[in-house]
Parts: sequence; C-alpha cells; structure tokens
Amino acid sequence: MPSITASVRRVPLGRTFTPEIPLGSAGNISLTCYAAASGKGKLHGDEACGTLRSASSVRSAEIPPGEVVGRLCGTCRWPLPADSPLLQLGAAVIDIGTLKIWLDREPDSEEERAEEADAALALATGEYPPSGTGEPSDEADGEAGELEEDFDDEAWERYSRARETRRHRHEHWRRLHTYLIRSNKALQAFPVLRPWAEPLQAGFAEVIEDERRAFAVLVQPVPLVEAAAVKLLPEPDFTPGPELAGLGADAAQVMQRAWHAWKHRASWSWHRLEDNDFAVSSVVRDAFGRRRKGRPETEAAFERLVAGWIREARSQAALHGEALRQLLAVKIPAVEKEDYEERAHDPLTTWESAVIATYQVAADWPAGTVALLVPHLIGEHLIAGATGAMPVTRLAVPDSALPVHALLQAWQPEADDEE
Repeated sequence: MPSITASVRRVPLGRTFTPEIPLGSAGNISLTCYAAASGKGKLHGDEACGTLRSASSVRSAEIPPGEVVGRLCGTCRWPLPADSPLLQLGAAVIDIGTLKIWLDREPDSEEERAEEADAALALATGEYPPSGTGEPSDEADGEAGELEEDFDDEAWERYSRARETRRHRHEHWRRLHTYLIRSNKALQAFPVLRPWAEPLQAGFAEVIEDERRAFAVLVQPVPLVEAAAVKLLPEPDFTPGPELAGLGADAAQVMQRAWHAWKHRASWSWHRLEDNDFAVSSVVRDAFGRRRKGRPETEAAFERLVAGWIREARSQAALHGEALRQLLAVKIPAVEKEDYEERAHDPLTTWESAVIATYQVAADWPAGTVALLVPHLIGEHLIAGATGAMPVTRLAVPDSALPVHALLQAWQPEADDEE
C-alpha cells in the first residue's frame, strides 16, 4: 500500500498509460477522477481542467485506472504519493515506451549512405590523409605556423568528416543500447509489462544491430589486434642518449612518461599505431614549454623510439597470429550520465567498443550480453581488462553441442566470478 505520509507528485497518467499497457495490481488503486455529470467524456485529475469548463456540472468519483485507462485526460496530472506503485509502474512504462521513438525512424538518405561509404574508404587508410597531402605545420613559439605547400585542404576535410561520421555512429549505437538496457531493467522490475514490452524490445534490438553493423564498417580489425599486442611490450630502457640533452636532468622521466602515455593510448584505441603519436608529442611539448633549444633533436629521437615500439608490437601480433580464436561472453555496460556533465560518460574504451562491434557472433541486446569470436591477443586483452562493470568470460565449453546463442543466454554475469 502507498504511504499516506509520503510526498505527493503530480503525474500525467493519461499520457503515460494507454489501453494496451498491462497495469497488473497497480490498476486496482483508486484514483480521484472528475468528469462531467453526464458521465461521458474524459476523466480528469484536476477539477479545474480547461476541458471541463463547458460542463454544466462536475462530479468526482474514486475509480481504479485499470477500468478506465483509455478515458484518462492527456493533459491532467493526478496527485500520487511518491511511493505509489502506480507511479513506479509509470516510470517503468516511460523507460520502455522510449523505444517506440526509434522504431519509426526514417531510413538513411542516399546522401548519408554515400557519405558513410566514403568515410569507410578513407578510414581504411588511417585517421589522416596520406603523407603526400601534407599537414598543418606545428605551432612555433605559440604562434600558428604556415601550412606546408603541398597541404591538401579538401583531403583533410574529407578525413575530418569521416572521423565525425564514425564518432556519431559509435555514440548513437551506444546511446540506443543504453535505452534498451534501461527498458530491460524496468521489465525485470515489472514483469506484468512483458506482453507489451517484448515486441518493442525485439524491434529495437534490430535497430541496434543495424547501428552496430554500420559502426563496424568504420573501424579496421588489424589495428585492434595490434593494440592488444602493445600490452605485451616490455618496459623500455629509460637511459637517455645525447640526442635528448635538450631535456636536461628530466630526460629519463620524460621518456618514462612518454612511454606510459603512448602505451595506454595505443592499447585502448581503434586507431592505427602510427596515429597515436599525439600521446608522445604532447609529453615532449609539455617538457619543453616555450624552449626551442634541443627540441627538434628530441622530437626526432622520440619519433625513432615510437617507430621501434610499433615494430615490436607488430612483431608480437604476427607471432600470435596463428593462435586459435577465443569465444568470449561480454556484459556490456550502459552509458552513464554524470552529474553536472553535459555529455554522458561511456565506461567502454573506443577499443572495446570497436572489438564488440567487429567480432560479435551472437547478442542478447536487452540483457546487454554479447558473444565474441576474437583473435587470441584480443581475447587476452579483453579478459585482462574485465571489470565488475564489464565482466568477461570464456564460452568454450568442452563437449558442448549447444549453439552460441544458447551458451550466451545460459551465462549469468552476476554469478560469474571468473577472472
């Protein structure tokens, strides 16, 4: 029973509930409704509702919503205790009903499809145009430098659009999946909604699958494997040579910071290894500040260091390239809305998102679980990075003849304590 001392909230029941939504026991809660004395027309939660003004007289009655849900006024708000089961059911209905917004979406236009196809072609070569198109020169002494003579503005604009297309696809896919995960939690809390909710979830899962495929086209499998190989690299020797003299006594510390910054960025990114050099250059720039003496030699030395790290990572990737793939189950976390933050926080790294989109072989999108058939190095990287928010387990069951979907549905992440 709802508390009579709880704070009161006024909610638009007529907009929340429709006749096809099961109310269960909450439909038996009495509501104070106002209607024209004739007994015809809508039922209202406010005696002063504008649509009642033309009525010669108004009467009130205590009526269970389950009997008259189709007659509830769409503009009125009914006062309900904050702990009312009807209020809690309404919140669940809203979480599930959000899915309908995306089910009637317009298909991508011809122009949008052409732009995505061009983005996939561009990003297959890297994050930026090939070196022959030039690039903006580095800033010197805090003032913008001149562009190189062979700088191709159109090429750089094309790659910028491609990166934006990928970012949009990635964020849209993750946002939609978060809606579905929330709807599933609402359904678990109110199983009575299942006949209404499950068809919506099934249709929405198809939308998410379409988004997943569209995003997967915009990332490349090879950089994902090479990123996993970065984790295998040994700690470098941080003994600086004369080429780092410009850093003075801080040279060894700068080398160490640059290594750890590059390793972290390169191992959790969907970029080619060469496209993660910003992690190193930013460390070097911070170390020099506005000083110029010795900086060109130091930058060249770090370029050689990074090139060596990249060669070793690719050597490791090739060394493990023949290892058997791993069948994994992953529980995908929802995107989190941070307080006082304009943008939501995604617990997944871009590398994890790209791996899930690229190597998925089965999915239970409402439950937020997927099965992945991944290269060995990626499997080890995923398992090593598993957390309580994103549990990962191997699905290879000896002598099991169950299909992957059945193995995935049988997995209970909350009870799984592997790794």
